[in-house]
Amino acid sequence: MAFATRSDLLARSNARRLMQLAVPADVQMPPDEALRVAISSGDLSALSNQDQASVTLALSAIDGVLADAAELLVSYRIPATASSPLIARLCSTIALYYLQGAERMTDEVKVAYEGAIATLKSHARGDLNLLPVTVAEAALPEGQVLFSSSPRRYGPTVAAGDW
Repeated sequence: MAFATRSDLLARSNARRLMQLAVPADVQMPPDEALRVAISSGDLSALSNQDQASVTLALSAIDGVLADAAELLVSYRIPATASSPLIARLCSTIALYYLQGAERMTDEVKVAYEGAIATLKSHARGDLNLLPVTVAEAALPEGQVLFSSSPRRYGPTVAAGDW
């Protein structure tokens, strides 16, 4: 169950910031580009053993917050198999919030997190559907349009035969 990848999180931030957030304070910071190379599955053999260990710790921290964010999305009724750019963005926003931690929290990250949670709550209530359209739903005969709405909001008021 991976709603977002390391690359998605890197796209929401930058390598330097992720490295500063993910590498423990008592560990030497590796070069900024090392995380970008590691995320793209590049070769880290040119780095010292200490830098490689730092990158490994950072990747472990990133994977942990991505897993925690994915669990949160599942708790808001997002199926583990769902995949879309919006879901990846919500997951990476939440993961970045988790990675930021209380002592390094910025208003920008906090507001983005609160917006993501509000969106997930709307989905869980049924006010908003975050799930991607399936192939069967998208396959309409040419020239036809499909309208759908929440039955609670726009329930049937006219019998189909009365049109």
